[in-house]
Amino acid sequence: MRIIPTAAILAVLALPVQAQQTRLYGPDGRSVGTIATDSAGSKRFYDARGRSVGTSSTDSQEVTTIYDGAGRRTGTITKGK
Repeated sequence: MRIIPTAAILAVLALPVQAQQTRLYGPDGRSVGTIATDSAGSKRFYDARGRSVGTSSTDSQEVTTIYDGAGRRTGTITKGK
């Protein structure tokens, strides 16, 4: 049996969690950007060149807040009941 050093295990646990990415395509089939979703459900939007153009996050009341690329709040979406 092989023993893995504790430092190696801690190094792996310290790695950032990878976001799930969804590529977006325009009507002509070309990529127009991506949406990256982290484990908490926050989303970051990127244009076709990979620049961040905005974010969104949803709270426990299911209200989604939208921010532009500079981090300014630009709107909200409230789930109807």
